Amino acid sequence: MTVRYRWGAALLSVCLFAAVACGDEGPDHGEYALVAEPGDYDEGPNRVRGTLVESLRLGERVIFADRIDPELTEGNGGGPVVGVRGVDDLLSGAQRAALEPFDVLAGFGAIGGNGLDDNESKNKFLSITVLSLPGEAEATSAAQAMAAADFAATPDNAPIALPEYPAALTHWRPGVPTVGSWSVWKNLVVRIFAKIVEPNSDQLADLLTRTYRAQLAELETFTPTAAAEVPGLKLDPDSLLPRVVKTDDYWPDRWNFTVFGPHSFALLNEQPSARLRELETNRVDAIAVSYNKFLYRTADSATAEAFAEVERQRMLSTRYDETSGVADLSGVSCFRATRPAPESVPARRFACLVRHAQFVVLIHGNQEIETRRQAVAQYALLGGTW
Repeated sequence: MTVRYRWGAALLSVCLFAAVACGDEGPDHGEYALVAEPGDYDEGPNRVRGTLVESLRLGERVIFADRIDPELTEGNGGGPVVGVRGVDDLLSGAQRAALEPFDVLAGFGAIGGNGLDDNESKNKFLSITVLSLPGEAEATSAAQAMAAADFAATPDNAPIALPEYPAALTHWRPGVPTVGSWSVWKNLVVRIFAKIVEPNSDQLADLLTRTYRAQLAELETFTPTAAAEVPGLKLDPDSLLPRVVKTDDYWPDRWNFTVFGPHSFALLNEQPSARLRELETNRVDAIAVSYNKFLYRTADSATAEAFAEVERQRMLSTRYDETSGVADLSGVSCFRATRPAPESVPARRFACLVRHAQFVVLIHGNQEIETRRQAVAQYALLGGTW
């Protein structure tokens, strides 16, 4: 997540913040405001926003791969898969092309693996994607179109029957240990793509059957949003995003400006199940993402303090050393990367953890002074005083 600093606060806004007296601004917060600026991102109907919200609702129901195979503990990517131009992730080019005539309302997918991506002979993974369409008829047609396009991509493809799910459209390439399958539940399409070690159709069929059994059970209590109501969905009903220090425009975005539930957020982590356990243990019920910042809402100040220590230990175990914090702000801890992370595009050289009340905020940055200034402003935005 690229960080751009485009917003300066007037001195008046500083004086209006009760904790800061004019002429004595306390710790250095640069031009970052100490009072929240409400946004209009949830005002009026917006299909882009609604698609993102419904996709994240689906993400709360996508199962973890290690429920099916205990070895699949590694997160290999995923997230909301529907952008402004339709489905643009996880599915193959042929499948995305097949979906172009359809009005895909939302979608979320995740891939779980065994961490052996560089060893083809031992690598295993399970990819699950759930797509929402306006109705069951459209979902059925979309599933058929994707399955047909994928089947035609390779002349050696052959069908596989799933007795427990006879309507599922499934095929594999004999001699290759992968399988693709599509099934419909109400107005949702469940697409599964999996790889095992040995090319065995019975083992692949068993894997799919167990996956459908768990995934469809997870959807049993899910109520899809009707197509006409999707544009009215709210991204941030509890106004968490304005509690995060502002560094860029307020605009719904699946990676840079959104609010996750704990399940969908954990799916995007390197160890999804372990991450979800941390979030649940510390009663984190929402994660607001605003560019280079992650706000975690916990149950109360005690759980926030416990979760802040979890995050601190996470930082120390992943390429960071702790540095001095911010003077007079006991709720702020800061860190410096011990070595570069060339695979990471977002800002990651410096970081600060900010804790106050029921909130914990993790701030990343590539400039130490700006990261610390954001931390100071963040502390004030959460209601902290000095």
